[in-house]
Amino acid sequence: MKLFRGLAAAALLASMTLATGPAHAQALAGKKIGLAAREITNDYNRDINAGATAVLQAAGAEVVVTDGGTDPRKHNENIESLINSGVAGIIVQLGDPQQLAPVVAKATAAGIPVITTSIGSKTEGAIADVGGDESLMAAMLARTLLSSIDYRGNIVGFWVPGAPLLETRKRVFDAVVADYPNVKVQWVPTEHSAAKVQTQMEDLLTANPEKGSIAGVWGAYDLLVSGAVEAVRRSGRDEIKIASIDGDKVGFQMLLDEGSPFVATVVQDVPAIGRLAAESLVAAVGGKKEFPSAIFTEVYVATHANGVAAAEKRWGPSFWENGIAKADVEGRWPQDGELIVVRPVLP
Repeated sequence: MKLFRGLAAAALLASMTLATGPAHAQALAGKKIGLAAREITNDYNRDINAGATAVLQAAGAEVVVTDGGTDPRKHNENIESLINSGVAGIIVQLGDPQQLAPVVAKATAAGIPVITTSIGSKTEGAIADVGGDESLMAAMLARTLLSSIDYRGNIVGFWVPGAPLLETRKRVFDAVVADYPNVKVQWVPTEHSAAKVQTQMEDLLTANPEKGSIAGVWGAYDLLVSGAVEAVRRSGRDEIKIASIDGDKVGFQMLLDEGSPFVATVVQDVPAIGRLAAESLVAAVGGKKEFPSAIFTEVYVATHANGVAAAEKRWGPSFWENGIAKADVEGRWPQDGELIVVRPVLP
């Protein structure tokens, strides 16, 4: 299997990685850095935290982690508490730019630099936002799912209203689908709960018992749509194709498990989100002033045909310790698909 990573992409990644250096590291030694997560519910949240924590601790900082438990109000309160505790900087994971702007302004007024991750746009007053390019990933997901159903049929889409990243993913999918009159989308608002999605999908399958009445399922992210995958598996509706975004462990387990309706996940380099955010914050505390407004990580599509290479790129060889046998996967699907790594091209 070939792995295409062009010289231009490699050079861009190198230029985006902000060196901490001895001077910047010394500026952080003995100081506290806040890591405010809106929620810590899946691999995506945990790996951002881990990537950031490794960089910050290596620079000598004490890391204080808060968890908003999916509550935006609690998330803001946690950030305010970090400000009041005298942290030297804050990394914010997830949130709405307008909701975060007032607390980021408080931090800025107190001389505390803030960098956000996975907001999808720059919050006023923040250094930058670090994450995957949401529009790019959403277009990749749209192309993957639509091609799996040959651009015709009814699609069920699960998303959580009001979550900025998920709204972007939904909006892009709607824009792509507009070009295909034989595709109809039924949007199903839900909560950050795989169990709720499973119940909703079971109800939809009961209401649409004929094979072919549902062609595909669009998921805003892997863990969310895992409930729909379980419902479809139990129903025996093997004609239904499911895809989503993140490339977390549950996503790869669904993709590579025998008989699963899950056909693709758009994979982000999630640990790099945390690392790049932390490197930027270390540099800011050390006196650096100029940063790009958006810092993007690489992404790629994992399918049955490149699942082995994709799993090992995201998780390393230890992935196969999670109960999926590599030899079984290679026996089920020829691993002849290219693993193509992409990122936005910036001037």
